[in-house]
Amino acid sequence: MKLNEKSLSRYASSGAPPDKEGFLHKRGDFNRGYQKRWFVLKGNLLFYYERRNDKDPIGVIVLEGCTIELSDHSDGFTFMIHFPGSGSRTYVMSADTQEDMEEWMKVLSCASYDYMKVCVNELKTQLQDLDATGNKALIQNALSDQNSFKKNLAGTSRNTNASSGASRSMNASYNSGMSSSSSSHSSSSNRRHNPFNLEDSFDQEYFGGHETEKHARTFQEMHEEFRAQIKEITSDWLKQQMHCAVARQQVMTS
Repeated sequence: MKLNEKSLSRYASSGAPPDKEGFLHKRGDFNRGYQKRWFVLKGNLLFYYERRNDKDPIGVIVLEGCTIELSDHSDGFTFMIHFPGSGSRTYVMSADTQEDMEEWMKVLSCASYDYMKVCVNELKTQLQDLDATGNKALIQNALSDQNSFKKNLAGTSRNTNASSGASRSMNASYNSGMSSSSSSHSSSSNRRHNPFNLEDSFDQEYFGGHETEKHARTFQEMHEEFRAQIKEITSDWLKQQMHCAVARQQVMTS
């Protein structure tokens, strides 16, 4: 791979914060001894300097297509950056402590673009699973609410039927007891009615002899009525709180 040395040097000395930096001992390619170098990791580029405060690096390792492994050498806390293939170089590094070696091995293993791509794909898969799970949960909750609504509706229907049966029984008793009444009153008592509805009462004279207009309230109308009541109560409470705050302020300033 051909690299632009000026661009690399400019990037190495830029203000971009490093992912990790510190001293390591690097074994030479020809000279098998170890030289102490200052290493700076930025992204997938591992720069190394002869001294810590040098401006330009003396080398760079592109951390793509490589593996980070423990070294076969038993001298010190050594590890290697291994590039597969014939003719590829393997960099052998040595840290001062076990903790330092482990930190460098971990951060170098996560520096490559291939590793980041795997992580992004894994996160994308997890996000899709979460979306699918969330949608499934929403559907299950909706079905549960629908089933609960159906059960409540069925219970209401049974109660209504029971009330209607009781009303019919009351009508039969009332009709048998009032058989000697006037024809107009008899015609009124023969009409089926629900004792729970005032407008359908069999005693029209009790309500002033006026037929009340039948109107079954819908759920939306009930909801609007309750909403208006809650709004009125909230407004009254806020007014009380405002009056209390003004009174406290007057007491404090007096």
